[in-house]
Amino acid sequence: MSDPTKSGEKKDFWDISALVPQKKGTAYKPPSPRGVSAAEVVAPPRQTEDAPTYYVSRTHESELRAKRAPERAYEPHHPLLLAVRIYPREGQVGYHDRFREQALKLHPYEGKPCPQVSFFAYVPQYGQMSRAQFDYYLWWRTCFRGGKILAADFSYVLLHAYELINLSGEIDPLQGQAALLRLWLSYRDAHPSLDTMLREWLTDYTLLHALPPPALPAAKLREMIKGARLRELYVGGADEIAMRDAMLCFCSNYDYKKSKFYAGELRAVYDRVLPGALSVAFDYLQRENAENATRQGGYSTLTLELFTGVPVAASLRKQVEVDFLSFSHTYRMRYVISDVLKYAENAIRAHTGVKSRLSVYEVPTALMPLLDAYLAEALPPKLSKKRAETEIPAYEARYDLPATPLSLTRAKEIEERSWETTKKLVEAFGAAEDAAPAPCRDAPKLTPYPPVLSEMPDAAPKSPWHEALGTLLDFLPLALSGTREAQRAFAAEKGMMLDLLVDKINTVSGDILGDILLEEADGRFAIITDYLPELKAEGVL
Repeated sequence: MSDPTKSGEKKDFWDISALVPQKKGTAYKPPSPRGVSAAEVVAPPRQTEDAPTYYVSRTHESELRAKRAPERAYEPHHPLLLAVRIYPREGQVGYHDRFREQALKLHPYEGKPCPQVSFFAYVPQYGQMSRAQFDYYLWWRTCFRGGKILAADFSYVLLHAYELINLSGEIDPLQGQAALLRLWLSYRDAHPSLDTMLREWLTDYTLLHALPPPALPAAKLREMIKGARLRELYVGGADEIAMRDAMLCFCSNYDYKKSKFYAGELRAVYDRVLPGALSVAFDYLQRENAENATRQGGYSTLTLELFTGVPVAASLRKQVEVDFLSFSHTYRMRYVISDVLKYAENAIRAHTGVKSRLSVYEVPTALMPLLDAYLAEALPPKLSKKRAETEIPAYEARYDLPATPLSLTRAKEIEERSWETTKKLVEAFGAAEDAAPAPCRDAPKLTPYPPVLSEMPDAAPKSPWHEALGTLLDFLPLALSGTREAQRAFAAEKGMMLDLLVDKINTVSGDILGDILLEEADGRFAIITDYLPELKAEGVL
C-alpha cells in the first residue's frame, strides 16, 4: 500500500499521526570489550536425585572467600567452644575515638572523698557530667578499684563499663575481664538491666581477647545467663554441678518438678537422683563423642557484632564468628537429655510402686546399663505405697481399751451380770413405788427393759476407701463397664463436675496406693487394671 503523503493522495482528515513528533532513532553500539569477562561456571555434584543444583561462579566464590578472611583466628581452651574468627568491620568511622582518648588520659587519676551526686544520661560520657558529678565518679571509681562498693546511679556504672572496654591495650585483659565481672556482680541487684548489657559485653570482651570464660557464681548461674546469646561460654567456665544445673534449665524439654509425683518425701529423691542421672549421661556422651559429637548435630556457628551500644573506638569494633557445641539449641541433645530425665523418673516410679510410666525414645542403648547401675545404687530403700499412720500421743494411750479377743463365754458372763443388775434395779424401783404416791392413777408402770445379748455377729470393717470417699465409691462400677454418659450423670447427681469427681478419687488413691486409680481411655474414665485385685480384696468392688 502506498504512502498518501508521498503520492499526493488526499489524507484522512482524522489521521493526526503526521502531527506527532517523530522519535529520534538510536544507533546500536556494540558493548565495549572491557565490559565482558569470561567466568568458568561449574555445578557441584548432586548428592541425591531430588536435590537442587546450584551454580556458582568460581571467580565470585574466590572473591567472597578473600573478603571474609579473618584478621585473627584461634581455638579456645573450652569444652564447648571450637573456633573463634575475628573480622574487621568495614566502613567504621572514628566517631567515638575521642572517648577512648579521654579514657586513656583519665585512667591513672584517683578521686578524693566527696558527696554523692546523681547523674543520668542514656549514653553517659565524660563531657556530659558537671564538676560535682565528675568528682564523685572519680571517687566512686577509686573506691571500686579498692574493693569498696559505694552507691552509684546506673549511668556511673555504665560509664565505667564503657571505660574498661575502651582501655583494651592499656590494661591487662584478665584485669579488665575481672573488673567487668565484679562490676556486674556488685550492681546487678540494684540495676537488673545489667544482666542484659554487661553479660553480652563481657562475652564480647572474652572472645576478643581470647580469655578463659568468666566464672559466674554457681548458685546464680541460671538467672544470670538466661537469654544470653552464647550461654555455652559461661556454662563451660562453670564447675560440674553448675554445668549440670544449666543443662537441666536450658537443655531439656521435660521439667520433672511439674510431675504429679514430685511431692512430699519424694521431692528430695527427685532432686538428688535425676541430676545424678544427668551427670552419668553427660559423662557418657563426652566419652563416646570425644571427637565427633561436636559435629554431629550440635555444631553451630554464631556471628556477633562486638560491643553493641558501647561508644567504643573504631579499632575495637569487630565482628566475631564462633563455632561451638550448642547444648541448648541442638534438638538431638535436648531429646536425649529429656529422655534421660524421664528414664530416671520411671525408675523412681517403679521403686515406689507406681504403675504408670513416661515414654522414652532417645536414650542410647549403651547408656541404659550405666543409668541402671547408677539408679540401683542411688535409689533409697523401698518406700511404702500406703501413707504412714500418724503417731498417737502418749497420753491418748490411757484411754484405749485393752485388746480382748471375741469370746461367746465372755459375752455370756456379761449378759448374766446384766440380768443381775436389772433384777436389783427392778426391786429398788418397786420399793420406791410402794413408798411414794403415784402421780397418776392410770399411769402405766415402767419396767426397765433388760439388754438382750445373743450371739455377736462379726461386723465387716470399713476400708480406708469407704471412710475417705463414702458414696463416691459407687462411681467405680461405672468406671468398669459404664459409658461416659453414665459417668457424667452420676457426677451430676452428686453435684460435681466429672473431672472434679475423678480428681478427688485419684487424690485419695494417691494417699492409699501411691498412684492414681482412674485414667481416661476410649472417651471415658477407667480403672487401671493393675489395681483391680487389690480393690476386690478390700471389698471396694
